[in-house]
Amino acid sequence: MLGSLYSGASGVKTHSDSMTVTGSNIANVNTVGYKFNRVNFQDLLSNSMGGDTKIGKGVKIGNIQNIHTQGSFEMTEVETDVAIDGNGFFSLKDEAGNLFYTRAGQFVYDKNGFLVGQDGKFVQVKDVNPETNESEGPLKNINILDQIDPPTPTGDGIKENTGVNIKANLDTNSKIMDVAMDYDNVRMEMYNFSTSVTVYDTKGNEHSINVVFRKLADTPDTVDPATGQTIPNTGIKNNWQWLALAPGEILEGGVPGVMKAMGGGFLEFSDDGRLISDTPGLIQTPPLPAGAAPGTPPPAPEMVRQAIIPGQVSQIDFNFLDAGPIPQRIGFNFGKGSNPDDPADTRTGMDGLTQFASDFKIITATADGIKAGKIESIYIRQDGTIDGAFDSGKVKALGRLALTDFKAREKLKIRGENLYTMTFDSGPAIINDPGKNGMGSVNSKSLEHSNVELSHEFVNMIEGQRAFQANAKTVTTSDEILADLIQMKR
Repeated sequence: MLGSLYSGASGVKTHSDSMTVTGSNIANVNTVGYKFNRVNFQDLLSNSMGGDTKIGKGVKIGNIQNIHTQGSFEMTEVETDVAIDGNGFFSLKDEAGNLFYTRAGQFVYDKNGFLVGQDGKFVQVKDVNPETNESEGPLKNINILDQIDPPTPTGDGIKENTGVNIKANLDTNSKIMDVAMDYDNVRMEMYNFSTSVTVYDTKGNEHSINVVFRKLADTPDTVDPATGQTIPNTGIKNNWQWLALAPGEILEGGVPGVMKAMGGGFLEFSDDGRLISDTPGLIQTPPLPAGAAPGTPPPAPEMVRQAIIPGQVSQIDFNFLDAGPIPQRIGFNFGKGSNPDDPADTRTGMDGLTQFASDFKIITATADGIKAGKIESIYIRQDGTIDGAFDSGKVKALGRLALTDFKAREKLKIRGENLYTMTFDSGPAIINDPGKNGMGSVNSKSLEHSNVELSHEFVNMIEGQRAFQANAKTVTTSDEILADLIQMKR
């Protein structure tokens, strides 16, 4: 009889504890990222009654299993709300460096601009290589609100789409300018056309420079002094000079209000208006004539052609004010040119400047480079990449959310506050990018609901209640039998 009392008592206690688990599941039906617990019962060690006959001694809770099935999604308006679609956990780290794992992606910013969970633990990310777009380095905290994108100066033109790139048409019917060029004080009457381009120095300051075009007279073929005969194809036709001008107020030692030619070159076109070549030019002061009297003023500076190097880009050094002692080298690209005498040349000569009988027209005049930018907003991609948009107009990857999984995730230790920690039985942490090697993807502006199924929990509640009542009845019945036995003695 005592055995039946203990069996009934074990059932009362066990099903009471089971009801606590069911109640906890129901209480967390709206807890973001919550995974419900399931009670697994086990019978107690039985007693032998002789032979193969054994009588059970009751029931106990074998374990409480955490079930990691996918929860449904809720759309939100908060960019830092993130849900995992598939396997994995977000990694969080506290001030002491301890790692925690969670499915609750209700992330916010702390007072210092770091991305944190609701309890202030730091969300863990990895750096993103801008060249390969691959994650690299260890897990780290990410400060988003204090992100500053450093400036990018206008380039030297060696890489494609760097430096100044101009596509335009120069009117072939333009007149030859009869005003001599003064490279230290270039005025409007010295050139035919101009366009302005904004460039950036090494500190991110914007500077407006002018690129001007001056049509030159054709030069006849060179005469061979030995024979007195002209040398074919040595003359130059369809020739233009271009110059990059900067106002004196943006230059070290410049004269305010005066446009100074910093450099330039010579453009040659074919008879049908296609660009043949862009030859760099060098502004220099010619030497004094032999026998010049002392005190004779030096001749006016002139621009001379430089040797053409295949693939060469015209580059000019600018000594921008307060930008540092080293001049900034900016490349100028007017097209790839062409060789009309070579049938194998695939260049069109029309990808930059042209010289057709139509009005001067700028198609594009652009320069790379960008000023320093402060973060304005972020966007989280499905691969976990956190893209930052800056007020400079630039968008770049700030980091990538790292997901962590375990071979036995149900063995993780539940720490409360939607957090788990690794245990020996869970196995080591497996860290990877979202969407790779079995990891789930991440959805921003979304939260994962609890996976608690209320109808299932209500059934468990009814079953638990009936089991509790039945076990309580076992106790009372056993008590009545014991009472009858005692009465038999009397």
